[in-house]
Amino acid sequence: MIKYIGKCLLIEKEKEKVIVIGDVHLGAGREIEGINIGGEMEKEMIEELELVFDRIISDGAGGKGEIVDKIVLLGDLKNEFSHLMKEEKYGLVNLFDYLEEKCKEIIIIRGNHDNYLLQFLEKRGIKIYDYYFWNEYCFLHGDKDYKEIYDKEIRVWIMGHLHPAISLREGVKAEKYKCFLKGKFKGKEIVILPSFADINEGIDVSFFEQNESWLAWRFDLKKFEVKIVGEKNEVLDFGVLSKIKKLYD
Repeated sequence: MIKYIGKCLLIEKEKEKVIVIGDVHLGAGREIEGINIGGEMEKEMIEELELVFDRIISDGAGGKGEIVDKIVLLGDLKNEFSHLMKEEKYGLVNLFDYLEEKCKEIIIIRGNHDNYLLQFLEKRGIKIYDYYFWNEYCFLHGDKDYKEIYDKEIRVWIMGHLHPAISLREGVKAEKYKCFLKGKFKGKEIVILPSFADINEGIDVSFFEQNESWLAWRFDLKKFEVKIVGEKNEVLDFGVLSKIKKLYD
């Protein structure tokens, strides 16, 4: 069972509970007009996660202390490609200190921004994976293809990387919203998460065919369902992407 809670997924299977979080991008847009906003961004992320965990508790899926069994981070924990910035490290420490109190195990998927993380993660006893199997689920970032993920026992791919969003227009006014994409590919169910970072809304799904990612051009995204992230952790079904596009073409 998959539940959409804000920008996260809650998956429950055989009495285990797993929270999935998309691209965090600690360090992105750290300065605006010369003012360092990194600490404030991390504080807002943790406040948003607290609302997600409160929702899980209120729905009866968790309790105090360790609320879920696993937390899966789908890659791009950091934003800088070339090295681990001091500010990124502080952000990671704060984030992991918080998450470790909420679960039994943290799973990190390697994203294309996640260079220079091994030493930091080893000190905390956390492994990093190119992809991770759990029951019939495969968690991956989405920037690379792997033959192992096509195993017939794997029925669902959960991924990030694309930062999906969609622009909705009313008259001349347009507003962009983060969204999930859900569809099919080679007999498998696909769920693409929005980025968790709030520095921007993401990439409009109407233009994904111009993206160079392997999944952007292999998936028929026009047939994917769009689920928009609304206020108060609500996730709203907006139907199939091709039908949404027709409204604005």
